[in-house]
Amino acid sequence: MTTQSIAIAKHRFGFGYYRQVYWNWLIGSAFFLGGIGGATFLLSLITAFRPGMILGYLVVVVGKNTAHLTFLGRPERFWRAAMRPDRSWIARGIWATGLFAVSGFVCLLPQGRLAGWAIPAVILSAAHVVAMVSAFFIMFYDGFVMNSSPAIAFWHSKMLPLLILMYASLGGTTISLTLRELASNDDPAVLSQAEHVLLVVNFLLLAGYLARMSRWTPAARETVRLLLRGPYARVFLGLVVAVGLLATLLLSIVQQNVVGAPWLVILIALCELTGDFALVMVLLKSGLFSPQSPPSWETTRRS
Repeated sequence: MTTQSIAIAKHRFGFGYYRQVYWNWLIGSAFFLGGIGGATFLLSLITAFRPGMILGYLVVVVGKNTAHLTFLGRPERFWRAAMRPDRSWIARGIWATGLFAVSGFVCLLPQGRLAGWAIPAVILSAAHVVAMVSAFFIMFYDGFVMNSSPAIAFWHSKMLPLLILMYASLGGTTISLTLRELASNDDPAVLSQAEHVLLVVNFLLLAGYLARMSRWTPAARETVRLLLRGPYARVFLGLVVAVGLLATLLLSIVQQNVVGAPWLVILIALCELTGDFALVMVLLKSGLFSPQSPPSWETTRRS
């Protein structure tokens, strides 16, 4: 049975593939904001860049959580999703986000003081460790949330969490560089080099992911077709690949030889973040459940 011979059903009870429609732009925004926010905070904490720490913290605690709670519809019941972290990646993510909110707040306290009281050094050190670990976890756990759904073959790959992690790392690196440029803060040379390396690595990882899925189940192969030649090709090839990866790489190379061009720095960030968000959305929108086949008597009658 070839993927081209099976149509995409117009509704869940029709014959053929049917689309994932429950996870919409709100959950996509939560995934996107969590990844870039966690990465921005982590990189800024490591490099002792306070503006980046503040921005990353707000993106996660305010942006990601607001999008997530709005998506739930009944935000007052979010605590139920936190039950059983031993079995649920969603529950683990909620716990990680809560730990990040508390530990990150302690890390951001001016001079380690709260209401004039000096926080002991051991607590500050512990807060830094917890904030780093929880921020790193937030960067990639959404990939495991998607991966844990075997019904959607295109998501059911061990490469997906790695892809989500690498894209989050790229977004955090780009935001950190942008903030430093706009604040006239010296960029660590390793960050600029890391951005170029991550752009190339993400391109290769994305190509490898598509190659793997093109040899996977019929639903996964049909998703690849949708991304490369179907209705999502313009978004995927245009925004994810051309704008988010290729244009960002070329502009960042040009930016190294241009002095005093804040508009170029902002343009690079907009291109890269556009590609990041577009990737999350096409991953969600193009998800297909395994095809429904017509009963044997119906096939016989048609023939």
